[in-house]
Amino acid sequence: MKLQVAMDLLTIEDALELAGKVAEHVDIIELGTPLIKAAGLGAVTAVKEAHPDKIVFADMKTMDAGELEADIAFKAGADLVSVLGSADDSTIAGAVKAAKAHNKGIVVDLIGVPNKVARAKEARALGAKFVEMHAGLDEQAQPGFDLNGLLRSGEEAQVPFSVAGGVNISTIAAVQQAGAEVAVAGGAIYGAADPAVAAKELKAAIS
Repeated sequence: MKLQVAMDLLTIEDALELAGKVAEHVDIIELGTPLIKAAGLGAVTAVKEAHPDKIVFADMKTMDAGELEADIAFKAGADLVSVLGSADDSTIAGAVKAAKAHNKGIVVDLIGVPNKVARAKEARALGAKFVEMHAGLDEQAQPGFDLNGLLRSGEEAQVPFSVAGGVNISTIAAVQQAGAEVAVAGGAIYGAADPAVAAKELKAAIS
């Protein structure tokens, strides 16, 4: 299982600083949607140039103009680009077309999708490299949230998937046990007193 750091920061400088601390312990560096909106796709280029050996994920959360938006992100240096699972099939297919042209990958983010299992199978059939079982920060903040619903959906879908939303040192073993290809940690790394140590511990917990 790969470890992905989600960098929900707001400046290229902060992103480069965090990436520099944790890169050796992670497989995928994700530039979060707030970062891309605040700093632009130049953030993707900067991180890819600084860490050319890492998979760089542009969390675009594309909802329309799939081929165009994916193409822009791939040209900026992204290896993976996200499209929302709630987007039209044609949007996902367009993004996949761009990915094939660049020999890159599309991740379909199932945030807010009620039937994640069904949509995961459809997204995979449309050419997604994998799907992301994702609970956003707002959903995680609601009383009673836990990770188990995402893990069950991943197990049931029987397609390659990542998990994002509540992944930390106490839950990462369950994420791996559920069969995830990628564990996505955001606040557990960037919110830690020492992000490098946090990333190292998460990586070490992956057996």
